[in-house]
Amino acid sequence: MSFDIVSEIEHEGQIVDFGYIKGNNKIVYIKAGMGGSYLGYENKYLKIAHRLNEKCGCSIICASNPVPLPIAVDKTILDNFIKEHGIQSPQMFFFGHSNGCVKGLELGASGIPFTKMVLVNMPLMLNFHKTVQWIVSMPETDIVTVYGETDPSYRYIPFLETKNLENVEILKVAGADHNFKGMMEQFIELSEKVIL
Repeated sequence: MSFDIVSEIEHEGQIVDFGYIKGNNKIVYIKAGMGGSYLGYENKYLKIAHRLNEKCGCSIICASNPVPLPIAVDKTILDNFIKEHGIQSPQMFFFGHSNGCVKGLELGASGIPFTKMVLVNMPLMLNFHKTVQWIVSMPETDIVTVYGETDPSYRYIPFLETKNLENVEILKVAGADHNFKGMMEQFIELSEKVIL
């Protein structure tokens, strides 16, 4: 199991590795957590990429997340992929974990027209107001937030719930920690929500 292409882009001394699988005009951008690789622990992002591609034929891009990294780099990766593969009328989707979720929201708020986003254990205790502001700026995007019951942000879910955001669904996963330790298959299954 591998990506069709693995490449990198450099920005101010930071290297962003990414891999992609070419499919149809549905593009799922997968962003690792802070400091995470494009493959993920035990190749979880590679496994997600293959599962989603096999289920719906979509194109997949998985990107690492070195810190600090401006979203302009992620935009370049997406733009280059669309241009290089001549994808007409792309439909954009997003799956992220932890800080990768924050990057995804920032991308969406900056104008990337995500149809749907799945955000797993997105930090709520850091800059909550900015997170809500980004979500509010994307009323046409369906957003599924997922929290493991032992994730540090789990106790902040009521703050998110009080915002009554019509485009946000909140899912709680019993027994899951921040990294879904020992629950790899459940983590991978969550990715399917981005295309369903």
